Amino acid sequence: MSGNQTISQGLPVPTTSPGIAGIMGFGVDGVVILRNTTTSSPNPVTVVKNFGFNAGGWRTDRHVRLAADTTGDRKADVVGFGENGVWISTNNGNTFSDPPKMVIADFAYSAGGWRIDKHIRYMADIRNVGRCDIVGFGDAGVLVSRNNGNNNFSPAQLAINDFGYGGGWRLDRHLRFLADVNGDGRLDIVGFGENNVYTALSKGDGTFASARAVINNFCYSAGGWRVESHPRFVADLTGDGRADVLGCGAAGVYVSLNNGSGSFGPVNLALKNFGTEQGWQVNKHPRYVADLTGDKRGDIVGFGDAGVYISINNGDGTFQPAKLAINNFGVQQGWQVDKHPRFAVDLTGDGRADIIGFGENNVFIALNTGSGNFAPVRAISNTFSFNGGQWSEDKTVRWMANL
Repeated sequence: MSGNQTISQGLPVPTTSPGIAGIMGFGVDGVVILRNTTTSSPNPVTVVKNFGFNAGGWRTDRHVRLAADTTGDRKADVVGFGENGVWISTNNGNTFSDPPKMVIADFAYSAGGWRIDKHIRYMADIRNVGRCDIVGFGDAGVLVSRNNGNNNFSPAQLAINDFGYGGGWRLDRHLRFLADVNGDGRLDIVGFGENNVYTALSKGDGTFASARAVINNFCYSAGGWRVESHPRFVADLTGDGRADVLGCGAAGVYVSLNNGSGSFGPVNLALKNFGTEQGWQVNKHPRYVADLTGDKRGDIVGFGDAGVYISINNGDGTFQPAKLAINNFGVQQGWQVDKHPRFAVDLTGDGRADIIGFGENNVFIALNTGSGNFAPVRAISNTFSFNGGQWSEDKTVRWMANL
């Protein structure tokens, strides 16, 4: 993505960049993958006959399904937060373990009382050990189950008594991210609360220091920011290895740069575009921060009406004027948020984000050729496309992951 491994509600599956991202789809009859390779054209393969609507009874309104490296081999495994616990199917290179193994009886609908509309669950390497732990924003705060290797997870521990439902944090008002804000290589917590953006620094052992307010903006009551109107991102915008804050507000893109050790500078209007005053809407126009040039600084990618617009990062908290880079993947070409997921992700291993979209009848890609330019759009597969509801958002999940 933008050079860091930020994990968010919108993008809970980080991809390595440079890397070659593949497709992992949780279909109605199981997990289907399409490996990405520069040397051949593989076909989609069903790798696990579980984690699906018909295969195991998985439901999008009850069960979170993700891709994450749980073994330390840099390949994504299958992870599902099911009815009675967390299940994992490990990636063995050519195959996946089937049936999957339940690794902990917690973080689930009937094991712990976890709910999609109240509690966020992530897989994240919060200790910088190469293996993803389980991280859940529950009622009492943030709970962590440490990954000890070999699919052995410790009992859930309260890592910080903040950022939870019981403390007033709500999915429809307050965003929560995992990102490195002090440059130590470990993921910290960044929460967009009611009046302030808060950070809680990782202690390195699966727990976090007390939360502190760092920005009095980008929030529901401080600035009038709304989840349904204003995307917000935590990403490295300067290339220093520390996450900054960016938001697409009313007038355009606002930025607060990281001053180091988790403190942040003033909020500035960095670009008069990608905001609601320019016609951008969350229910029509996905927006991302991704490295398009390979300089490890996040650029802006927006899927607008006419197609894909980009704005290149100047490296100082400002951006170049937005330009239409691809006249596809937009509203005018029939792309819809509730049917057609679109991502900006490295597909070639050159460290620059490409574009991939799951369309009505095909999956399409546009490869990054450098300097903010892209090759012509081409179809790569008719699997994973909406195709009359075969891959509908209410029954299936599609992610990009390093397979």
